[in-house]
Order: sequence, then structure tokens, then C-alpha cells
Amino acid sequence: MTRIGLCPACGAARKVTKLHIWMPNGTILDKGNPEHRMVFIESDSLRDTFAGIERIMGISIEHIIIESQRRSTFESVNIELPALVKALTRWTGTGPIARYIAAGGRHNGLGDIQLVDFHRRRGKDDYIVLRISEPYSLPHFCGNFAGAMEAIDGREISVTYEEIAPGEYELTAHISSHAVEFRERLQRKVPRFKQGDIELERCATCGGPQVLSNYAWRLERGVIENRESKRRMVFIGTAAQEAIVDELIRELGDSITQAAIEAQRELVASGFFSSGEIREVTDFRDQFAYRGLGNLREIELEEDHMHFRLENPCLHYMVVGLVQGLYESAFGVRSEVEWEITGDGDLVVDVRSTG
Repeated sequence: MTRIGLCPACGAARKVTKLHIWMPNGTILDKGNPEHRMVFIESDSLRDTFAGIERIMGISIEHIIIESQRRSTFESVNIELPALVKALTRWTGTGPIARYIAAGGRHNGLGDIQLVDFHRRRGKDDYIVLRISEPYSLPHFCGNFAGAMEAIDGREISVTYEEIAPGEYELTAHISSHAVEFRERLQRKVPRFKQGDIELERCATCGGPQVLSNYAWRLERGVIENRESKRRMVFIGTAAQEAIVDELIRELGDSITQAAIEAQRELVASGFFSSGEIREVTDFRDQFAYRGLGNLREIELEEDHMHFRLENPCLHYMVVGLVQGLYESAFGVRSEVEWEITGDGDLVVDVRSTG
């Protein structure tokens, strides 16, 4: 299975390069749903940022992660899956489509997902059981699972999980007999991206960015990793991550934004990236572009100051913490950061040394 589904030239998963579009403005879009923006980021960065928020705030936010991810996944799958497929699935059972989703998850780096069992008689005892090894983030995957199955089955879902071995979990989706009649929509903003002029080198065989050859798809494990650093990567939608922070702010206040920035700063400043990754300024724009984080328009780097402007930004809290942490890692100093979203949507970050 290690080579099946991979481009023979660059080694990237064909499903990924077929279903995603790398735009010249620094965004990655889903071909089946152009409003569904994706990013290609380190899974540890995602998971440890939310773990850092929990540590800083002193509370568990797992339920908020699961619920926000569930709502986002429901919307995406509900839009992307043809009505005929959903109608047929409700007659034939969810097993085949669950296997299809599991395969897609492995290609995107979510983990090794297997369908274990399902019972579907359109009654209150219906259930689906999945097993996942090496999940990119267990709470996020619980939300993925619940949201996808709700969109497919048309009924409310609750998910429970238990660890059956180190790094291996069994998840059970309990399906309610109640139909999904109304779903509060996420406050999604319709994308209005600025145009860009980024030209990523492309693989002549699959058409994906050539830089993806720097990553190894371990499809048998559902893992994508950087061949050099061994950092694990994942393709995820941005809407759910932004919805999680929005929901945290509603429940816990504006201090969550600073906690998210600080959690990312601590992770990066601790040596998560090498200092060389910021000193190669000429490569920094492409780094943001192929990850789908936006179009880097300005970067000024001096020992006592860093200025940064990004068009079409996403995951603002992670990017601000990333920039601050990279600056501190590069120069071995502590810093303070100021940032804003301008009237036309750019993210502007200024980091200054405090010694």
C-alpha cells in the first residue's frame, strides 16, 4: 500500500493533488467546494497550540474542539457530497461511504482509519465503529467523524472513544433516530481573496507543487512527514479551526486570542523549527504559499525588529505566534508583538526585541 495512490514522480498522494488547488494568491482550495479553504501544516503545531491554550487557561476545551469541528465538517460534506449519493447511502447503508472517508483521511494525514463495525436499521440502536491509529488530533477527528456521518446519514450523531492500545483508539458513533432538521450555520465568511502572482514549481506528472516531494506519504499509517525533519503534516480545513477560537472567545473572553498566540510562540521558540527557516527570507514566501497560509507581501528582518505583512491570511493566532516564535528562535531573544487585520484584510505583524 506504500506506493498505491502516490505520484511516481514526486511521491505525493494523487488524491491530494487531484482534489486541491494551489492558487497564485497563497491559498489552497477544495475543488469540490471552492469556499472550503485548506492548509497544509504541522499536526503538532495544531495539537500543541490547543493543548497550550488548555494549560494557560487551566481548563479543558476538548468539547469545544469536537463541536466546532463537527459543525464545520457537516457543512463541508453536506455541500460536497452529491444528493444522489446521500440518498443511496441512506438506503444501502453507511459502510461503503465510511470506508471512502477513511481512505481520504489517510491521504490527508489524519491517521490510519479503519471501519470496524456498523449496524443500521434506521432505529435508535444504530451505530458505527471506527478504529484510528496515530490520529493527528483525537478531538478534531471525533468532530470530523461526527460531522461527516451526520451529513451522510441525516440524523444526529454523538461520538464516544476509548484508547485500546497506545496511540490507537476505537470511536463509536451513536446515531439518534431524530433527523437533522436544522443546523446552526457556522459564521463563515464568503472568501474574497486578493489576486496573487505566486508561481510554485509544479510536478510534471501530477501537477501538484514540486515541494511536496520533500514529504513522505505513509499511507499505511495515514501519516505525512517531512523527509528531513520528520515533522508530521496534515491537510485540514481552516473554517473549523477559526470556529474553535471564535467559540472559545464567546465562552471565555478575548484572553483566548492571546493565549493561542502565546501557545504557538512557545512551541516555535522552543526549537520546533530551525532558525534557518526564518533566515532564508527568499524562500519564506513560498513556504507560506504551499502551506496555503497566504501571500507574503512584506518581510523586514533585523536583529531588533521584524515586520511582516500577509495577504489572504488565515489562522491569524497561529501565524502571529509562529512569526514571533521564529524571530525569537532566530536571534535568541524575548520579544513583544503587535498585530492587526487591516481594513482590506491583510495581517500585519511587528515583533520587537525586549532583550
